[in-house]
Amino acid sequence: MTGIIVKVFGRFYTVLFDGAEVNSVLRGKMKTGQSNYSNPAAVGDIVNFSINKEGLGIIESVLERKNTFTRKDGVRSREDIIACNLDQVIAVQAFTNPRLNLRFVDRIIIRSKRGNIPVLLCVNKSDLMEKGESAFVRSYYKGADINIKFVSALTGKGMSEFKKEVSGKRSLLIGYSGVGKSSLFNRIYPGVDLKTNEVSESSGKGKHTTTNVKMIRADDGTELIDTPGVREFGLVDIEPDDLGNYFDDFREAALNCRFRPCTHDHEPGCEVKRLVEDGVIHEERYISYLNILYSIQENLKNQY
Repeated sequence: MTGIIVKVFGRFYTVLFDGAEVNSVLRGKMKTGQSNYSNPAAVGDIVNFSINKEGLGIIESVLERKNTFTRKDGVRSREDIIACNLDQVIAVQAFTNPRLNLRFVDRIIIRSKRGNIPVLLCVNKSDLMEKGESAFVRSYYKGADINIKFVSALTGKGMSEFKKEVSGKRSLLIGYSGVGKSSLFNRIYPGVDLKTNEVSESSGKGKHTTTNVKMIRADDGTELIDTPGVREFGLVDIEPDDLGNYFDDFREAALNCRFRPCTHDHEPGCEVKRLVEDGVIHEERYISYLNILYSIQENLKNQY
């Protein structure tokens, strides 16, 4: 039989088949197989499976994937698959409580582009934004291939346009706890009933309500994959010389750099740095790039 994984919790997988959910585990050979990934299967995977005498599903194999969204840190040698076969990744931010963090979004964009997955930036709590904040976000991503929506789950502002962006698609939601991921989708899909949470007063980053990755399916075919509130997102598997290729607003300028490859950091005659000085590329966007570059370089030093 063939089904789709809609939830992962520890070693157990929930496989959706013919409208029913089957609690499943991996066949032993899949656990020990060689792979670049730490987890052989993930939410969004189409799998072949069987059911044993006890009614437990046994996942036999995973069909070819359209794409994967992964994460990797400096400790594990293999990547973790968060979800696969996606139509888009939605980076959810808020104008306040917790505060806007575009440097975190930049890391999500890089990881998405690495998997050839489109990105939608959804900034919630627009009813609380201060003057000039939306203009700042648009200026920050000027020249970058990213769709941006400003919404308010509380007032409903921008929600009809946002619903058009997600309707009928399979979307992966990523953002700090407290930015309003659940509130957004409870607003446009009341029957979905994702859990909501509040922001922790001590950390300001929100309390976790999701302890596993799961897919929620709406009646119109829309599929939402919710993840635990992610606070950090390493990019240790990106090469320093290749980082600029993930910044759309840098790529064309880089063709005119004196040195190729160019890290856009210390090299003379760097066109990217010139455009930053001229205000064509936002200075904060460039600083975000440098922070990622330095973290990658530092990780490479620690490996030797």
